[in-house]
Amino acid sequence: MLSFVHKLVSIPAVYELGQWVAGGPKNRKIFRQEFSTLPPQGRVLDVGGGTGLLRPLFPNEWEYCCLDTDPQMLKAFRAKFPQNECIEASACNIPFADGRFDLCLMKSVSHHLTEAEFQTSLLEVKRVLSPQGILILVDPTWNPTNFRGRFLWSVDRGSFPRTEQALQEHLARHFMVERKRSWRVHHEYALFWCLKP
Repeated sequence: MLSFVHKLVSIPAVYELGQWVAGGPKNRKIFRQEFSTLPPQGRVLDVGGGTGLLRPLFPNEWEYCCLDTDPQMLKAFRAKFPQNECIEASACNIPFADGRFDLCLMKSVSHHLTEAEFQTSLLEVKRVLSPQGILILVDPTWNPTNFRGRFLWSVDRGSFPRTEQALQEHLARHFMVERKRSWRVHHEYALFWCLKP
């Protein structure tokens, strides 16, 4: 049964519906507030960007690239945003030159990665960021007392949920965490705004 659910949520339209049910409208409002402080132009890599749900929150002047391992998601992305770049690749092996991007976005990615993969992905993100580059990482966090969150985790394809504290400790090994924000919509979420040391 669980494998069927996982296959179902890998369908782009079902994936997007699931994101909305899990708190999409409130999450987008928060993301819009956070992104409002960004400069008018830049180059962003959306790591694990799926169908590009966050692309509309960036000005058209931003050069945007969506990276994902799922060809179905990227096909849906190309249909919606044919003017933007997308690439099928892993967060653990980002096929771009050092310092290529001003911003890397990792939304709902870390809970799909083992401890070793998460560390490798952070090193890869650090590598492709410019010296003044920014990493914005946001993920639902693990809290066993949150029963709605526990249900959502039970059907999530990701197998490695982490607490907010664990996420911050991972990030602090490679970045300076400039600020963070936490909120709850069924899941509990944490957003970290990080700079290269």
